[in-house]
Amino acid sequence: MADVSVTIACGNYDRTRAIKDGTVGIEGCAVTYLPLYPEEIFHRAFKFREFDISELSFSSYIRTVAAGDAAYIGIPAFVSRIFRHSGIYVRKGAGIKKPQDLRGKRVGVPEYQITAVVWMRGLIQHEYGVPPSEIHWRSGGQEQPGRHERTPLKPIAGLDLRPIGPDQTLVTMLREGELDALFTARAPSSFNNNRTSPGSLRIRELQSEPIIRRPDYFRSCT
Repeated sequence: MADVSVTIACGNYDRTRAIKDGTVGIEGCAVTYLPLYPEEIFHRAFKFREFDISELSFSSYIRTVAAGDAAYIGIPAFVSRIFRHSGIYVRKGAGIKKPQDLRGKRVGVPEYQITAVVWMRGLIQHEYGVPPSEIHWRSGGQEQPGRHERTPLKPIAGLDLRPIGPDQTLVTMLREGELDALFTARAPSSFNNNRTSPGSLRIRELQSEPIIRRPDYFRSCT
């Protein structure tokens, strides 16, 4: 009997590299491994359901399960793990020196529902006392315009969440002072381009105790 052809869409992680390079096979299957960026994987998986096996946004997956519209069956394989404290970037001059200073600020997000942003909102609320309702959220493309929520998002009572303009990007708005901070899983280009000269940075990571002492933070949570 011929092997069944299956496509796997997943980032290029060390945890899955053996499947990608063929060191580990899937019995009875001819595997095509597509090493794509998560943004593309998630968009194609939720919009078009085109992969047999796929890395998924945990938060968006939970939303589809709750809505009774899940096209995939989730398994507890967590291929991407990181301390999400390091995904908060602030603009120089925005008056943000500690997490509590985010209260009342304009914060950009590529999508409100992405898992990294869900973690960051939880950290800001439960560790620093700033609920999402006290932040002005703006969503859209980080480096390129036109990004939208990958699964339908109903209005949330008491939440100021608005899309940016169709020709705007979060990075440009942050750089030009139209946003105060950015919550994202991928460092903005305006941060990466200048990180070799820290004194000239207009965009910086929000430093907080858990970022500085990650091992201690990890031990406190386990």
